[in-house]
Amino acid sequence: MSERVSVVIPVYNSEKFLKQSIESVINQTYDNVEIIIVDDGSTDSSGEILKQYSEKTKVISQENKGLASALNTGLKAITGKWFKWFSPDDILYPTALETLVSELKNLSDNTIIYSNWDLIDENEKKLRSFSESNYNKLNNFDFNVRLLDGQQVNVNTALVPASLLEQGCNIEDLEEPVTIDYDFFLKAGILFNTKFYLIQKSLVGYRISSEQLSHKNVPKTLSFRDNVRNKVLSKLEPKQRELYENALKEYATTKPISKKTLKFGLKIATSTLPDWVTDRLLVFYLNKIRSSR
Repeated sequence: MSERVSVVIPVYNSEKFLKQSIESVINQTYDNVEIIIVDDGSTDSSGEILKQYSEKTKVISQENKGLASALNTGLKAITGKWFKWFSPDDILYPTALETLVSELKNLSDNTIIYSNWDLIDENEKKLRSFSESNYNKLNNFDFNVRLLDGQQVNVNTALVPASLLEQGCNIEDLEEPVTIDYDFFLKAGILFNTKFYLIQKSLVGYRISSEQLSHKNVPKTLSFRDNVRNKVLSKLEPKQRELYENALKEYATTKPISKKTLKFGLKIATSTLPDWVTDRLLVFYLNKIRSSR
C-alpha cells in the first residue's frame, strides 16, 4: 500500500463551501488518505454538515480557540508520512495528492512540495491560473532569501513531511492568523534546512469570496510579515543572521523595476483605499509581485 497522506481541515463557520471542499479531498485518486477535520466551535451549520462525513473522515470538535489551535489539534491526530493543511473554502483537484506524492518519491525526505493553482469564484468558475516562480534550481539559502523578501507559498497546495513536526517546527498562535503559514514555512526553510520544490501544475482551486479570511486581511498580513521575519531571524546565530540580512539587502537592489512599481502600487492601495475596494486589488498585486520574482 502507498504511504499515508494526512489532510487537516480547520473549520470555523465554513458552511458555504464546506461540502465541496471535503468531497474534493474524499474523491482523490490517491488511495491512502486520512482526513482530519477540526470544528473550532462553529455556530453555523458546519457541525451538521460534518456529521454527513463521519464515516469517511475523523471529526474533532473543540471550543473556539482560533486557527492555530485547530491546526495543532488536527496535527496531533495525524498518522501520515506527509500532511496537508487545507482550507474549507478551496477545492483540491482529483489527482492533486497522487501528483504530489509521485514527485516526492524523487526528492529528499525533508522537502516541502507545492504547486501552481487556479483562482476560482464562489461558483467554482476559474478566473485565472497562477504560476508560482520556479526556484527549484536554487540552493536552500537563496530560496530562503526570497522567502524572507516575502515570497509566499500557497499553503493549500503544499504537502509537508510530518517529520518536521517531530523535529520541532510548529504552528504558532500569532496575533495575525493569516501569517501562520508564512511563519511555518520560514522556520522550515531557515531553522530546519527544508528544501522547497515546485510542481508546475495547477492542483488547487483557490477561492476568492467575500468571507475568505486571507483576502479580508491582506493589508494586515503585509504589516505583520516583517515581525514574523525578524522573529525567525532572531533565532539564528549572529553570523548566520547577518548573512541572511546582507543577502536580503543585496537581493532588494536587484529586483526588476516592474516589481518595485507593483510594490509601490500595493502600498498606495493599502494606505488609501477602503477594504472593500482593496481586497481584490491586493490579490491581483500580490500575484503579480510573486510572479515577477
